Amino acid sequence: MDLSLAGRTALVTGGSRGFGLAVALRLAAEGAHVALTARGESALQEAAADVARAGAAARGAAAGRVLAVSADVTDDAAVTGAVERVTRELGPIDLLLVNAGGPPAGNFADLDLAAWEGAYRLTVESAVRLCRLVAPGMMERRRGRIVCITSVSVRQPVENLMLSSVLRPAVQALVRTLALEAAPSGVTVNAVAPGFHLTSAVERLITRKQEQTGASRDDVIAGWTREIPLGRLGEADELAALVVFLMSGPAGYITGQSITSDGGWVKGTF
Repeated sequence: MDLSLAGRTALVTGGSRGFGLAVALRLAAEGAHVALTARGESALQEAAADVARAGAAARGAAAGRVLAVSADVTDDAAVTGAVERVTRELGPIDLLLVNAGGPPAGNFADLDLAAWEGAYRLTVESAVRLCRLVAPGMMERRRGRIVCITSVSVRQPVENLMLSSVLRPAVQALVRTLALEAAPSGVTVNAVAPGFHLTSAVERLITRKQEQTGASRDDVIAGWTREIPLGRLGEADELAALVVFLMSGPAGYITGQSITSDGGWVKGTF
């Protein structure tokens, strides 16, 4: 299937690892120009090199360009500067992945107001900031795709993830509402809600669970997989395939949706 992504400019936040890197690799293979942002300069440069190699392997001389821009999504000036640089060096942004990683794990009693405020800036405010910077240009050009990575916690609260379970639904509401405003311009806005995938974020959850219970890593994973009908954790590339499809030409009639990728973990029917 031709996804019609060759030559498009994509901005991928949180692009140095996990879901962000997996999406960037797939976009490069489709021939898109890819800009990655993250806070850690060393890991970001390594990721950009991997993305460039993926593009060259798939497209040869027709591969898109790759740009690494160090930026913290909670820093307004840094994000504004990153968007301006991407636009200047790669062209107007056609594809935006809003991906800030998860707020820290913890139960209600563990979390002080500073933790709540930090999680709000990371999870909700960063999504609003990126959409404010990018969506108006997309709507003016009457072309664009925005995908936000949220969490399965928008569908069903997750043990030990109080901050995510409370704040992620706000991002889902942003997606649904912005989608209505952007739709007349042909711009789509969607969310993907991952369950347990083998990423660095889940590795941190595994470590926390081990510390709390004394269980082995294999036992922690087995406890989760018993609740997942497919009987395993997901791979980052599986979620990336969904994200890249939502950014594609053939997905032009899908907007305002939150699509869960969780191996069947959520038991609700809605």
